[in-house]
Amino acid sequence: MHDNPKYKPYRDGSIRELPEGVVARGSLALNPPAPFIQKGQAPATAASPAPAAADAGAGATAASTSVPIPAGEDGFPFKITKEIVERGQNRYNITCLPCHGQLGDGNGMIVMRGFRKASSYHQDRLVKAPTSYFYDVITNGFGAMSNYADQLSPEDRWKVIAYIRVLQTSQHANATDLTEVDRKKLDEAEHKEKTKEGSHSSGGHSN
Repeated sequence: MHDNPKYKPYRDGSIRELPEGVVARGSLALNPPAPFIQKGQAPATAASPAPAAADAGAGATAASTSVPIPAGEDGFPFKITKEIVERGQNRYNITCLPCHGQLGDGNGMIVMRGFRKASSYHQDRLVKAPTSYFYDVITNGFGAMSNYADQLSPEDRWKVIAYIRVLQTSQHANATDLTEVDRKKLDEAEHKEKTKEGSHSSGGHSN
């Protein structure tokens, strides 16, 4: 994505005139995006995205002043529901899964292609990171990761973060934290798996 084919205009633009209405991709930064305004807040002044940190181990850049980070439960601007998590999963599978993997452990498809492993959401640093950290990284990029401000709306960014929290919880959850219905489903799945393994181990050819 960093090195993709795109139109780049010459400096003076005298060699070829552009069709009416065409805007060079690299010139979009001249027109700052409309700020995301929370209900009851005054419009924020749009600012240019902060440059990504050079060191992948360094902290993320400061949150963009054009996107105020709301206060609330775990920093989310809305109550987390099943529908929100499902939308977050959908957006995650499209934009994040190729690098961060289905479990969020960083073993995405890019690793199979020889690229560097992405960060795992399950490392202690990211488990303890506030939601605003993830929002900033999605908005401004970090290290080798480019920003996804164009691909994900502000609302969808929060929903992706909600799904990331679900992934983090899933890898550290206890069976006692589940509802009775979910525990029953888990027991049934384990029983089927054991039955399947037993049938394979007892199989063979008789003489």
